[in-house]
Amino acid sequence: MRTPGGLPVQAVSKYLQTAFVKETDCGRNSLSLDKLLIGKTRKEASSMFFETLVLKTRDYIHVEQRNPCGDITMRPRTRLMKSDF
Repeated sequence: MRTPGGLPVQAVSKYLQTAFVKETDCGRNSLSLDKLLIGKTRKEASSMFFETLVLKTRDYIHVEQRNPCGDITMRPRTRLMKSDF
């Protein structure tokens, strides 16, 4: 299955899982969506945003946005980190 932007669901999940592991190794427990999207095309960015919503809905990640139009911070849920993609 692919997102509307064309990225496979499993690819985005695995990408985030790997990114969260790297952040944990550096002593951080969250990711900034803005930082993840640096250098991405509009199509890639919209696909990643959509997939973030899907993963939140399926309880794979926790998301927080403190201000309207502000950065979205993501934290992994146990379900994401234990999944084998």
